[in-house]
Amino acid sequence: MKLRESLQLPLSASAAAAMYADPAYPPIRQQVLEATSADATVQGDPAGAFTVTTELAMPTDRVPDMARPFIGSSLTVREVQTWSAPGADGARTGSMELTVVGTPAGVTAQLRMSPQGQSACTVEIDGDLTAKVPLVGSRLEKAALPYVSKVLRAEERAAGRYREQQPG
Repeated sequence: MKLRESLQLPLSASAAAAMYADPAYPPIRQQVLEATSADATVQGDPAGAFTVTTELAMPTDRVPDMARPFIGSSLTVREVQTWSAPGADGARTGSMELTVVGTPAGVTAQLRMSPQGQSACTVEIDGDLTAKVPLVGSRLEKAALPYVSKVLRAEERAAGRYREQQPG
């Protein structure tokens, strides 16, 4: 199922890239998403090309009822974002692979980060949500789409909190 989101982050593109790689950011995401834990590892430097792998332990109370038999009492979301070095205008391209660990569900997407002046940027997400379950996969995808969108859109709130905690 097609997934398209446009996130408006209250940070410049370079500050948003630094945020993704900052060890202070996963706890903010954890709080915003009401996750039970959040861990991240970074390969590379956000001044250039880099990859961030995040694991979030999420509550299942907001998961669609039809998906609960496939998930159980808890779920771990593993998100791998790979970003290119910035272009001359600060824009970046990337990819995201989001996996619900232990399930046949996930998202693969192309990312584009575009500067919007000195203090904002847009992250465009264009991808596919898949649930590889015979007979009910498409219904699961349809039921999960609002939940996945909500998790992705929480990035806007988390980025706002991150910005508030920055000095200056």
